[in-house]
Amino acid sequence: MAAKAVAWIFAVPLAGAVAAGLWPVAALEVVDLDRHRVVASFPVRAFQLRYRHSLHGGRVWEHFAVVGTQLVLVAVEAEREAALEYYGFPQRVVRWGNRYRVFPVGRGMPELVVRGTATGQRTLLLGKLALPLYGHDREGHRFRVRVARAPAAWVGLWWAWEHLQRGRQRP
Repeated sequence: MAAKAVAWIFAVPLAGAVAAGLWPVAALEVVDLDRHRVVASFPVRAFQLRYRHSLHGGRVWEHFAVVGTQLVLVAVEAEREAALEYYGFPQRVVRWGNRYRVFPVGRGMPELVVRGTATGQRTLLLGKLALPLYGHDREGHRFRVRVARAPAAWVGLWWAWEHLQRGRQRP
């Protein structure tokens, strides 16, 4: 009888932990469409896409928020005003510190597809983590960024693995 009570003491929390790990959560999924594989999955509510503008030069930062299953373009910043004017936003371009900014944009989209090139140097910025979408034999590859549902344990393990790997790569 006491053995059954002890078994329940361990079984109930273990079942709860398994159920929590399998619970689906929203995660930002990055897929290499040319290799047909998931590159990363992160539990984020906001991120940035940074790249070098192909025509006007200078860096551009697109600020996105994750709202439900949508990616919402919140603001766009650039080192050069002409880069923002190129996109033809109806909002006025304003000086924002040492950058130029268009805010609020408010464009929602189900996914974002970008091409990773050394010229554009597209990089996802997820908090303190930078995920380059170029280099590493991925020149010219197309990447899809979208919100996907994934088990909480999978997203957490992926996030921990990415942080461990990035920590080891530093000199």
